[in-house]
Amino acid sequence: MRTVGVLLLPGSRSFDLAVIGEVWGVDRTDDGIGPFELRLCSAGRAPVDLRPVGKVVATHGLSGLKDCDLVLASGRVDPLAAVPDSAVRALRSADRVAALCSGAFTLAAAGLLDGRAATTHWRLLDDLERVAPAADVQRDVLYTDDGDVLTSAGVVGGLDLCLHLVRKDHGADVAAALARRLVMPPAREGGQRQYVDLPVPPRPSRPGIASTMDWAMTRLGSEIGVEDLVAHAGMSARTFHREFTAAAGATPGRWLRVQRVRHAQRLLEATDLPVERIARRSGLGTAANLRRRMHAELGVGPDSYRRTFRQSA
Repeated sequence: MRTVGVLLLPGSRSFDLAVIGEVWGVDRTDDGIGPFELRLCSAGRAPVDLRPVGKVVATHGLSGLKDCDLVLASGRVDPLAAVPDSAVRALRSADRVAALCSGAFTLAAAGLLDGRAATTHWRLLDDLERVAPAADVQRDVLYTDDGDVLTSAGVVGGLDLCLHLVRKDHGADVAAALARRLVMPPAREGGQRQYVDLPVPPRPSRPGIASTMDWAMTRLGSEIGVEDLVAHAGMSARTFHREFTAAAGATPGRWLRVQRVRHAQRLLEATDLPVERIARRSGLGTAANLRRRMHAELGVGPDSYRRTFRQSA
């Protein structure tokens, strides 16, 4: 994925466009990221008003979307606003499309969500089900990946989707380098909830949660388990489980499994180690357990994963 096009429609959200620009529009070749070509495409190459602030000058007309590796639809303040026929045709001719936040409604208007998994901002999920009754609307996820059609939850969920796309096409190391440049952790798993139904705590979460995560990340190859995380944090098991889940968006056991699979992914991409050694180094024990965990998390086994990302590299 080298050429990325953005479909600009009136009322596009300035935050979504800023996210896209930060991921694909900044020259970070000094960190081995990119280079990318970012095209801002509008009908007639006309300037487009953003909401809540700003205006953007297009670099291309809608024909600039034709040969893009990825076409992105940002959210709009009025997600139910009409989508011009010319934009619908451009979306339907794209090889791969992704929507940030309420941009899912733009894909729905083009008929691209029929029979597909999709999501959007949690406040708009009922509306999306209404306008896209043939879509498989996912209510408790940060983003969906249906191959050549992807969607994200609201606001920061769009950044998670963009990092997921970078990782998918360019590997874990490039995505991690980009996350560092953005001063954020690597993209959260798409299956995490959009929000947690808890009141805002009266004080910040204990620093022990963050330090325990850092401690665990350096010991993924050992046999540490949830009880070791609890002991390191110095909390009761019940308190630790509650505070960890609120901070990470996943239970401690789930988080630990995902980190081990991610570590195995990095080793598969960057080394020639046998699968058996990667399983041990990532704390998953055996090759059979590694295969089972990767199939559960990614839908592919380690051998297929390595072949795919070695070919991408």
